[in-house]
Amino acid sequence: MGGGSPETPDESEAYRALAEQSATYFNRYKEVFVPLENQYIQSVFDAGGGAAYQKAGDAASSIAQRQFDQNIGGFQSKMLAGGIDPSSGRYQQSMGDKYENLGSIRSLATADAMINNTDRFLGGIQGVVKMGQGIANQAMQGQIGLAQTAEDKIRSQFATDFADDQQRSQALGVAGGMAAGGAYNYFGGNG
Repeated sequence: MGGGSPETPDESEAYRALAEQSATYFNRYKEVFVPLENQYIQSVFDAGGGAAYQKAGDAASSIAQRQFDQNIGGFQSKMLAGGIDPSSGRYQQSMGDKYENLGSIRSLATADAMINNTDRFLGGIQGVVKMGQGIANQAMQGQIGLAQTAEDKIRSQFATDFADDQQRSQALGVAGGMAAGGAYNYFGGNG
């Protein structure tokens, strides 16, 4: 019936070169990129563990404490320069308020850092899934700025707290000056 020859077709040189190039790329992928992908996947799963949450919370609390420490000295100096006795109730109350604010800000910063850690973990999981689907160019996009955002928020909270207190002090000083001036004019003009 049709007597064709059982010869196998020859591979062209171009096909052979393409096969060799593909094998080289695949081997390079296995040697270089698979370990990196596995390392990334492990870091994503580590972010969901308790140690990552503790580390994030501790870092945020430490940043809050550092911001407080940088501002409290100036606040104390202003109170002393204003003639407020450190043993007075006013001084003690003001300092107590500052330390109470510190506790609130540290708690909020810690909670915010832990929420950001959850976002990082869930975003990482999405990146791993996209890597598995082969559709992610940059699986880690959006992960970098979380700590900086939290630090900026803490710095802003302390700046607002200390600025509000300074404005109150200035308003009291203006009111006191006006009252003293009015009294002087009233009594000084009659005497």
